[in-house]
Amino acid sequence: MKLLNLALVACSILLLNACDKPASQADDKPVLRVGATPDGYPHYFSENGTVKGFSVDILNAVAEKINYKVEWVTSDWVGVLGSLETGKIDTVGNFADTPERRLKYDFSVPYYYSAAQLAVSKNNESIHGLQDMKGKTVAADLGSNYAKVLKEFDPQNQIKLVTFEGQDVIFNAVAQGKIDAFVSGQVILLGQIKRKNLPLKVVGQPFGVKQVALPFRKDARGEDLRKKVDVALEQLRADGTLRKISEKWFDQDLSVKPATQEPAKG
Repeated sequence: MKLLNLALVACSILLLNACDKPASQADDKPVLRVGATPDGYPHYFSENGTVKGFSVDILNAVAEKINYKVEWVTSDWVGVLGSLETGKIDTVGNFADTPERRLKYDFSVPYYYSAAQLAVSKNNESIHGLQDMKGKTVAADLGSNYAKVLKEFDPQNQIKLVTFEGQDVIFNAVAQGKIDAFVSGQVILLGQIKRKNLPLKVVGQPFGVKQVALPFRKDARGEDLRKKVDVALEQLRADGTLRKISEKWFDQDLSVKPATQEPAKG
């Protein structure tokens, strides 16, 4: 009888302890905090309170592989970069992997390849590509990599480059003819023009292909996350998930590196 009573007491204690814990505690997953801009279509955007987009699908697939959940932290691009540097977020979607950025961050393996392109006013008939930009003014997002890509293809500094904070400001300036062109990612330009019905058009061939990966800070947490993400991305590439997500958003497989166009020599 004493043994039975002790057993009942022990079971009661276990039940009380279980009741004291939140029901979801055992199911809680660690959080991967990802920085994004509010309107980064087609990479990330909000629709009916849900974050969607190409990079969103990639990050969600990665998170599922490593048994994490994604927490999206949105701000303007400068704020996203600041949050990454200060540790408020863990990584950023749609971030080109460049030698300069590698000095500050450790990058995962790439998940897609990005190319730059020019957009001009729909009524512009004089600019057909980079060859027509001598003496012209091109705008780029403040903090974006596309300004540097353009410089690689303008070794004699014949193009005047200006930067603005916010794509809408640039779209309006180009549409009104105040700026000759906008340099950004090919898929970003095509997506934004279609989605917003902008009076712009893309011109010329894409240039400056860069691999896009997930950046992590050079600390213990960053290193741990990068290693996990690398394994997940390799698995997603092998099983065809990266290709399927790319084709869903762009009607083409951007997860493989295309033929590259070399910058002009100075």
